[in-house]
Formats: sequence, C-alpha cells, structure tokens
Amino acid sequence: MNAEQLEVAMADRSTPLVIDFYATWCGPCVLMSAELEKVKEQLGEAVRCIKVDTDEETELATQLGIEGLPTIVFVSKDAASPALRTEGMIPAETVISIIENQLQG
Repeated sequence: MNAEQLEVAMADRSTPLVIDFYATWCGPCVLMSAELEKVKEQLGEAVRCIKVDTDEETELATQLGIEGLPTIVFVSKDAASPALRTEGMIPAETVISIIENQLQG
C-alpha cells in the first residue's frame, strides 16, 4: 500500500482501521502478520487491516516516524479520536481488545 492508498483508507471511517507497518526480513513482523490474520478471522468486516511494507514505502515510513518494526497504528471510527500506536509484536487478543475498547467510536 502506498501513501495515496493509505490516505484513502484512513479517510474511510466506516470501520476501525489497523495499519501494520512491516518489513519482509523482520521476524516479529511475520509473527504479527499471523496475529492480524487471527484478528480478521474473529472480527471479520468489523475491522479493516492493511499492511505497509516500509522497505517499499521508505519515504512514508520516515514521514510517519516509523522506526521500530512492526509498528501497528489503530485508527478509530471517530475522526476526533487520535490514532493509537504500538511497536513490536502484540498478540491477537490485545489487538482485539484495543479495537473493541478504544476504536468503536
């Protein structure tokens, strides 16, 4: 996903958005990808999960201050709510809890 596509995805506030900033060589990123698959299986269309390869989108990653990988950004349905951000691998249960408790708007 490139910067333009990300901007469009973030403008759509119909469902919470989870953005996974990753790199293919990053071991924890591979684990995080599996956890996000579990999230999608459990929540279905109640959440959107997208991935941004920081090696392909280096300028975007720099602009957003992405340093540690994986970095997960949670965007609420409520435009007034700031995005939440985590660095490092987190389990699916934690992602689901953040979505259910913080992002429903």
